[in-house]
Amino acid sequence: MQISAIEEQKQAENINWDEAFHRYANVIAHENDALRVKVTIKLARMCNHVPENILSRTVPILVELLESPSRNLSPPVQEASAYCLKCIACKGEGQLAILIGQSGAIPILLRLLLNSDGSFQKGLLKCLRNAVTFGEPNRLIVASNGGTEIVLKMLDSCSDDSMLILLEILSALALKREVRKLILNSGGVWFLVESARLGSLISRSRAAQAIGLLGLIKRARRELVNAGAIPVLMELIIDRDMSMKLAAANALGVILTDADNIWPIAESGVVPLYTELLGSSDPIGREIAGDVLYTLATVGENAFAIVKHLSGILTGDNDEAKSVAVDILRHLLNCHKHFLPFLSRSPFWQALVIR
Repeated sequence: MQISAIEEQKQAENINWDEAFHRYANVIAHENDALRVKVTIKLARMCNHVPENILSRTVPILVELLESPSRNLSPPVQEASAYCLKCIACKGEGQLAILIGQSGAIPILLRLLLNSDGSFQKGLLKCLRNAVTFGEPNRLIVASNGGTEIVLKMLDSCSDDSMLILLEILSALALKREVRKLILNSGGVWFLVESARLGSLISRSRAAQAIGLLGLIKRARRELVNAGAIPVLMELIIDRDMSMKLAAANALGVILTDADNIWPIAESGVVPLYTELLGSSDPIGREIAGDVLYTLATVGENAFAIVKHLSGILTGDNDEAKSVAVDILRHLLNCHKHFLPFLSRSPFWQALVIR
């Protein structure tokens, strides 16, 4: 019978954690596999209550459990160890995840992944995901140990819910330049775009950021468009989370720097999305939106849509957004002189002239 969270908290308050650690270490050193599994799983479930200094002392023991070929450990023990390390990696504001990487867990996890399946493999993947999500230095350790290739290979043949875990791992790794280069050269751009479409909020936001960084490479922009990045990024811009909105808006703006992509992106309906962002209270959002709309204005087919959606800003009370909107319209007129008669009849012509 499971105990409630309140009862668990009360129990934790009465525990002498130094003594508990020594008992745990003793069980791992001297008892059988069944008991090792039992106490390790219990430790994992108590992670929310265990002091961080105690958790840090368990990490080397758990990493040894994860490996220890000389002990001929059974998969249940290694699976329990991976589960516990996964739980610990979430604690300590990233410091425990970094410690896990420094203790040598990453190469062991990658090696075990190559020879695992089922629930054991999924447990290893979840441990790796948390290690790279909460411990930024671990991403380079994974990449330097062939982890990116392993993740891409598994994605290529994966068909179950492990794909979501793999995509979240990839989105974290892709923030590293070396990984993005490998993704591009190995034909893995589609998976990066998928990681922006699927997974947790923070993972999708990371993927959008990585797409923007990858898009700085000219030949990558066409690959991103072919992989379906435009509709995926548009969906993220619509999201209410501002950090995701900004990452996606910036990424799409980077793709837009390729002249061949201006019309396809405009045709997909981004003008109202960027106009809304321009009218927001976020200064970074206004800057991104202003740059994108400025670029879109170079194509005449976009002019009517831009004017239509900027009209709300020019008649509103957001002075910062108004100033950017006027600059965009002036740029539009410089690019398309024939548009002057239309603008001169618009209700906000006076604002344009005064500014």
